[in-house]
Amino acid sequence: MDEEKVGDNPTSLPPEANPDAVSKFGVIINWKTHKAQTSERRDYIEQELEKAEQEIPVFKQKSELAEQEKEQALRDLDSTKRLIQELKLNLERAQTEERQAKQDSELAHLRVQEMEQGIADESSVAAKTQLEVAKARHQAAASELITATNELEETRKDYQVLIAERDAAIQKAQEAVSAAKQVERQVEDLTIQLIATKESIESTHASHLEAEEQRYQEAKDRDQDAIDLDVKLKHTEDELEKVKEQIMLAKDLRTKLETSSGLLCSLKDELAVYMQGKVPEVEDNEQFTRKDIQSGVANAQKTIGDVKAEIERTSKEIMRLKTDVTALTAKLESEKKVLTNVRKQKGLGAGAVVNLESELKRTRLELDNIRKREKEAREKLVELPKQLRKAGEEAEKARLLAKGGRLQMEKAKGAADEAKTGVNAVLSRIAEIQKQIDAARAQEQIALGAINALHESEASHGQKEDVKGGVCVSLQEYYEMGKRAYAAEVAANQRVEEAAARIDEAKDSEMQSLNKLTQLNLENASRQNELNNALERADMARVSTVNIQEELKKRKGENDSETQKQEAPRVGLFKRLSQKGSHDAASTSATQRNPAPKTNGVGPDGNSNTDESTSDGKGGFFRRRRKIVMPKLNLISLKKRPFSRNSNS
Repeated sequence: MDEEKVGDNPTSLPPEANPDAVSKFGVIINWKTHKAQTSERRDYIEQELEKAEQEIPVFKQKSELAEQEKEQALRDLDSTKRLIQELKLNLERAQTEERQAKQDSELAHLRVQEMEQGIADESSVAAKTQLEVAKARHQAAASELITATNELEETRKDYQVLIAERDAAIQKAQEAVSAAKQVERQVEDLTIQLIATKESIESTHASHLEAEEQRYQEAKDRDQDAIDLDVKLKHTEDELEKVKEQIMLAKDLRTKLETSSGLLCSLKDELAVYMQGKVPEVEDNEQFTRKDIQSGVANAQKTIGDVKAEIERTSKEIMRLKTDVTALTAKLESEKKVLTNVRKQKGLGAGAVVNLESELKRTRLELDNIRKREKEAREKLVELPKQLRKAGEEAEKARLLAKGGRLQMEKAKGAADEAKTGVNAVLSRIAEIQKQIDAARAQEQIALGAINALHESEASHGQKEDVKGGVCVSLQEYYEMGKRAYAAEVAANQRVEEAAARIDEAKDSEMQSLNKLTQLNLENASRQNELNNALERADMARVSTVNIQEELKKRKGENDSETQKQEAPRVGLFKRLSQKGSHDAASTSATQRNPAPKTNGVGPDGNSNTDESTSDGKGGFFRRRRKIVMPKLNLISLKKRPFSRNSNS
């Protein structure tokens, strides 16, 4: 029955089948599954983080390639713009040359017509118009020179402004680079802290698991000790009942001894009366009666001897029983003391259980508070990705500022180059205008020389003039002049057409470069989106790892504080219980060192048994196991035959 009761104990079952007993000593019932889940989640997060870290350099390379292509496209666009400007300048130059060539050809036709008509140089309209055209060209060249000088001054001022902007952009880029380096250092420090916290969390998790296993083992040992004490208490109660039955049998034997002693006394009295009151008879009959009397006396003496032997045996048995009773009473007293001590210890254990229940309630309240704090921490952790995103955005802004500074530097350099090209173009235009002015002056001088020569020829050959009054020009010269004018006009038209074709080609190349730039911008935007997604995934993985590590760190700190708070009263209680148990063990060992005196019984088990108690001093009261062996008494079967003979006699 006791073994069945021990087998029915709920603590003998595995912890998975008895979650209530396990939940008294911790919140999590199955630490193995929890550990497996946390390890799987940690592995998944680490895999995602590794994937994101592997994808980040690829996207960075793609973004850098896109930026390089964008810069190349911008350079091509700037070169095409410069080419367009140069072609526009060449077109304007060709148009001006064409207009001048047309004017020169028209003036040449007029002069030829006037010469055919014989008009003098003073009254020739062509010479006057040619002079006016030369003056107008001179004034236009002077005005263009003034505008060119003004534009040159403006370009110089713009160049100085661009240099100042370039210096400011360089300074901003340097500041952005320093800020980016500082952010990278902070990121490295945070990664080092993350690795250190990860290692500390793993160590604390292992220590927490060991503490949980130790706590579960202690609870199991306490339950087993309580079961053993209950079994031993039942054994002592059964043996106490057996001792009571033996005491009742001893009382019955005492009453039987008293009755047998009374019968013996009555038999002695009857024998004395019989011996005194006997009358002498006949001698023959006297011998017969003497034999009968002698036989009766012998029988009586035998019965008396038997009764005396029985009395001695019963007295010895009574003495033995008395010694057994005294030993049993002493042992009963010691067992009662042990029982009272056990009950006191059970009471203390109940108090400890009450304390543990109060501690469990307190820990549950603290766990509720911890959960509330975890919710608050999660809410705060929701803000952490925003802060990290802000930091990333600031880093991106710094990078963009650096890139913008570089682009501004390149633009400034391009603008400076454009300004230089513009200055060179203006200087070339000034040189061309100066050449045109010189050509106009030379034509004016030639025209004046021709007029003077005509005046001299008119003065010297006034009488020899033709009736028509014209200048004779040969037909070959006239054809040559017409051919020259036509060739100049054709060359001017060809130049205009070439300039228009170049402008069209420049526009086409500009459109192609713009299309290429738009495609590069789209590719750069898509790659930037992919990079942002990868960075977001990496940030989420990092944030989740930081959340898990902070949560485990908080739980570790709270568990450490709770264990430090709870260990002091528990250690005092367990010390008191262990001292009480050691005192009880000493008292029981003192009683066991004084065994009852031995009596020579009939059976082989007549010797009194000794008590054995063993205690393990490692774990105090809850780890001490006592092995109490109660005495087993084998009572001697009393012979009731003499009593039956006496009663029959």
